[in-house]
Amino acid sequence: MINFINLYYINDLIEKYQQLQDILKQQSQLPAIFQDNLNSYKNEYSKMVILWETFLVFGSIISIYYLTSIYLKKEERYKQFLQLMILSISHKLGNKISSLNINLELIKSICNNQAVNRLEKSLTSLNEDLKTLLNTFKKLQFERREEEKFGVDELVLKLLEEFKPSEKKVFLKLKPLKSFKNRSDIEAIIQIILENAFKYSENKVYIKIYKSNLIIKNDIKNEIESGSGLGLLIVEELSKLNNFKVIKRVKGKYFTVCLAF
Repeated sequence: MINFINLYYINDLIEKYQQLQDILKQQSQLPAIFQDNLNSYKNEYSKMVILWETFLVFGSIISIYYLTSIYLKKEERYKQFLQLMILSISHKLGNKISSLNINLELIKSICNNQAVNRLEKSLTSLNEDLKTLLNTFKKLQFERREEEKFGVDELVLKLLEEFKPSEKKVFLKLKPLKSFKNRSDIEAIIQIILENAFKYSENKVYIKIYKSNLIIKNDIKNEIESGSGLGLLIVEELSKLNNFKVIKRVKGKYFTVCLAF
């Protein structure tokens, strides 16, 4: 629109210039009069262009601000509703699991067989998945997602404190690694991977930083109950959100997860 207005007034100025030149040639007037008239046309042109451009620029800014404000308020309502729904569902699931655990204990006091043991393992797995979901939800920043520079090696050491004391042997080979991403998301990702590594490993957990990669590897138990995969699903989705890769691999008796920053 601004370019159109500029072209319109430039074309109008050229036409007036040509008309004035023709008139002055016919009347044989002095060049000074021609120059004065031309300057007045230029001043008129400049004023009109500045007024139109000011109106359009400020009008566009106000319109964009208004539309952005409406969008952000709507997005905020959606986020609050999502938080409320997740907390409500998690609370109800937690109550149901607690009730099932009490009933299971009553059943175990009467009879104890393989079916009861399988039911107990399923409830334990469901309870752990619920805790993982709630812990991840608490760490996520829904209000704002600001990127910041932080040390991945320092974050790993901080998270490892939550798993002490542990019977598992931890082999560390960390080098300084800086990353510029959303810290709360990365913390949630690494914590979930560490939880799975300590939970499903037999007795060894390897943590290594190689170039721009964080590698977490664990040996696999001989007898292991398959989980729901909720933790790894959260890891994959948060990784996509932060634009970096997660590579999973099972080789022999080892399960490896690599975060490529």
